Amino acid sequence: MNHLSRRSFLTRSGIAAAAVGGAPHIAKSAEALLAQSGQRPKRIIHVVSDGMSMGTLTCADMLSQLTRKKPLTWTQLFKNPAAKLALMNTRALNSAVTDSSAASSAWGSGSRVVNGALNVLPDGKLLTPLYPLFIDAGWKTGLVTTSEITHATPAGFAVAVKSRGNSDAIAAQYFERKVDVLLGGGAPFFSPSRRRDKRDLRGDFTKAGYSFVTDKAGLSAAPLDTPILGVFADGHLPYTIDHRSDPKLREKVPTLAELVRAALARLERSEKFILQVEGARIDHAAHNSDAPAALTDQIALDEALDVILDFQKRNPDTLVVVTTDHANSNLGLNGMGGGYRTSSQRFATITDVKMSFPEVFKRIEKAGTKVKVATYPTDAEDKLDVPDPMAKIDPDGKSEGEKETEKDPKAAADAEKTKFTAAMQMSALNVEPAKLTAIVAEATGYKMSARRAALFAKVLGGESPQIYDQMNPVVNQLGQLLGNRFGIGWTGNTHTADYVTVTAIGPGSELFAGLIENTDVFRHYTALAGIDFKNPSAALIAHAGPEASDAEGSERYAYV
Repeated sequence: MNHLSRRSFLTRSGIAAAAVGGAPHIAKSAEALLAQSGQRPKRIIHVVSDGMSMGTLTCADMLSQLTRKKPLTWTQLFKNPAAKLALMNTRALNSAVTDSSAASSAWGSGSRVVNGALNVLPDGKLLTPLYPLFIDAGWKTGLVTTSEITHATPAGFAVAVKSRGNSDAIAAQYFERKVDVLLGGGAPFFSPSRRRDKRDLRGDFTKAGYSFVTDKAGLSAAPLDTPILGVFADGHLPYTIDHRSDPKLREKVPTLAELVRAALARLERSEKFILQVEGARIDHAAHNSDAPAALTDQIALDEALDVILDFQKRNPDTLVVVTTDHANSNLGLNGMGGGYRTSSQRFATITDVKMSFPEVFKRIEKAGTKVKVATYPTDAEDKLDVPDPMAKIDPDGKSEGEKETEKDPKAAADAEKTKFTAAMQMSALNVEPAKLTAIVAEATGYKMSARRAALFAKVLGGESPQIYDQMNPVVNQLGQLLGNRFGIGWTGNTHTADYVTVTAIGPGSELFAGLIENTDVFRHYTALAGIDFKNPSAALIAHAGPEASDAEGSERYAYV
């Protein structure tokens, strides 16, 4: 019988590496290292496909095979024996259905918060997010997104503010906490002429040594040895389907893959870093019932994932976790035709679409005449009289950045709401059915029948409310109309309570297996980094909701 020495046993089991707080470098190959358990990563990359339901992943995989002649890299990870798979419960403190701020806060603090809040409990307690903890432990940090950089998902890893709509305060906290890489949209929140407090936050970043860039050329020219703030749009970055068809956008705005490559080129100069990467506009397109935009953005995220996994091959002590914060609207390809024989052919017509729904509506608005305000009120019997769980927060229970910018609490609470045109309150349009047919055909390849064109004209004119209120907005009705073409249907225009998929590969990936809670992500990341910290938590709140301005729906994204 062979007897293992204690040293030999520890080496083979990986315990020795964990004991010294780092991943072993004795593996014969990257594949061998990725397959070993009990190790700690020196780099963590958290990839978020915001608002992705399983139907979105499925259909994006199908579209990838149609257009790229290969499946998604993400779905191929499911076949990799080194990858670990999990389902994740995404609920918020006050609802089985989460918004992005509560979802990212669960990851970012290990505690559930109410929808609309970022790392703040209902009693006003400010939670400590991941990034300040990791920065104190010597790790570099980065946030990359196709949304405004101050949007809820990136913010959940770095800040604590009462309202996700207080983008001025979120931007200020990024500066206070010295996040090393910030790449996305949202230029106004750093500009003295456009911030409510008139602070020159962009100037503060540059004085602190950050490179400040606003286009692809600037990103390419920026030095690699300085922190970087890159804002490439006033609002969110363009949908991929619009980006690919517009030479000016392609020249100015980097793709998500290009942003990730730039972030990694800077962060890899440090021994340890944590990076969040978000494909944000998948969620926005799902709110709009816009299948082509959602699926092409999902493929764009997959191209960024290729960059990340290539980096991991060169740096096998990197943990990569790929997931979503919640499902949204549950896109799905339905059986079409007798024996479902036309489902595949109908789905393939998505490749004919040239632009996102917001771009289609720009053309429809130009062709129409505004006639009145279209409103579709919800019946009183459908409304719940519930308290606002954030109402009792002490007004002084804010960070310095939030105190500095929240001069007008009402303006801060309404900021997110007022940035967008509400689809359910848009001016109704009188558009000739023949013009509608021509616009939709040119944009999507779908020449609808005269009957359907007449029905859609009534929808635009505010004359045809839907029985299911969520589908009243005209942008969702365009999705319903084109569902006849694509074979794709939706359950609504908001987030859902579905469990979501998690795929992890690299040191520590064994922690992401089975059925996990979204709050487990914080605990796993801090444990892998050797950080001993626990935030306070609150008991789940039943039947309570945020203010309407904090609830996500298609009205936020119909025209952006």
